Amino acid sequence: MKAKLIINPTAGKTKRKMPPILKWTFKKLKKRLEQIPEQKTTAKDIVNEVKKKCYENDIKLDISFTKYPKHAMKLAKNAGNKYDLVIVAGGDGTVNEVINGLFGSKATLVIIPFGSTNVLALELGIPFNVKRACDLIVNGKRINIDLGHAKTNQEERYFSMMLSVGFDASLINQIDSKFKKRWGKLAYPLAGIKHIFKYKWSNIHVKHKVHSIGYFVIISNSKCYGGEYQIADKANMKDGLLDLIVINRKKWLDIVGIVFSLLSGKLNTFLSGEYHQTEEAHIYSRKRMLVEVDGELIGTAPVKVKIAHKALKVMVKKSSAIV
Repeated sequence: MKAKLIINPTAGKTKRKMPPILKWTFKKLKKRLEQIPEQKTTAKDIVNEVKKKCYENDIKLDISFTKYPKHAMKLAKNAGNKYDLVIVAGGDGTVNEVINGLFGSKATLVIIPFGSTNVLALELGIPFNVKRACDLIVNGKRINIDLGHAKTNQEERYFSMMLSVGFDASLINQIDSKFKKRWGKLAYPLAGIKHIFKYKWSNIHVKHKVHSIGYFVIISNSKCYGGEYQIADKANMKDGLLDLIVINRKKWLDIVGIVFSLLSGKLNTFLSGEYHQTEEAHIYSRKRMLVEVDGELIGTAPVKVKIAHKALKVMVKKSSAIV
């Protein structure tokens, strides 16, 4: 067996520990707090553990470090039909690049969580402990999961978790790499609370089974959203459907609800809108609306979205609920 490790050496380098006051504020976000270890895992730790696991099981291993944006995509594309396993260590952005490089290949993906956000690992029940995550290399169960496919006039990309048009994409556009490295997993909640009150809300149209109009649109392939938050209760990464959420009432109570949802970790408790399951959708707006998938900007609306059923092979725990 042959394996390729693709690792983002700059991932997971949060520069500031969470102050006590923020620990108190975010105490309800149990899973998020559990993902902030006392001692940071380094790229060297991951390389050594993967090497050890492969050596013990007679797996030939090659290692590549990412050096620039979309490098992981290029590395994965070259590796897809040459290796049995492609192991990725990085955040959701790096994982998304690898997924896009692997699409249509024979390789199985193994995820080692290592970044400011690791929502896909959380959704799939992949351990955040390096040793236990590496154990999936030899003791995991191979499953096929769905991917979404999004195409704007600027770019097209597969996504494992979610696509959003409007608020989320605008927020991602506002957060620079220094802020993300400084605050790590808290970057988006902290910036989001401020951004809610300065963002200019505009109508977004969605053509699917019917015609919906809202001011915030999310298409989800997973229950988890931005961490342990949940917005798509019916989402299943193996059902051949995408879950469409259209928030279509812009009132101050809704905006306040979004703020509280960041603190409670249950978005759909507060947000009012439409919920549909669909295989495809067309999203557009008269205003310039940014589009993001899995935390990465891919251009502006209009965007066409469709399901790619059972498009990715990935290793999970044998006891995982998704199996």
